[in-house]
Amino acid sequence: MHLPTPHFSPLPLYAKVIALIFIVGFVLIGIVGLILPIIPGVLFLFLAALLLTRVSRRASAYAHSRPWFRKHLQSWRASAGLSWGQRARLSFWVAARAVVQGVGAGVSGIYRALRR
Repeated sequence: MHLPTPHFSPLPLYAKVIALIFIVGFVLIGIVGLILPIIPGVLFLFLAALLLTRVSRRASAYAHSRPWFRKHLQSWRASAGLSWGQRARLSFWVAARAVVQGVGAGVSGIYRALRR
């Protein structure tokens, strides 16, 4: 399914400043998440990219031209019809899955290091 490129509407200056603070925070958490397997780093990097598309017209055009971003944006928009309770449950299960996968990757790394 093809998503049309949304109409870019610029944010007010105060919203851009707040968004940029969140973008920097999400990028830092995302980088830490790429190093530490317990934190889902890719999720925070995606959130930073999503916010950046709301701040910058150029970033919006670039991101929407990429199939990976469009695919994940479609999944993001599919959750818009969920109630807040359903979103909270979905967020819990996604976070729980990420933690379990991170712990599993950490244990696997430790096991491989001890076998050597």
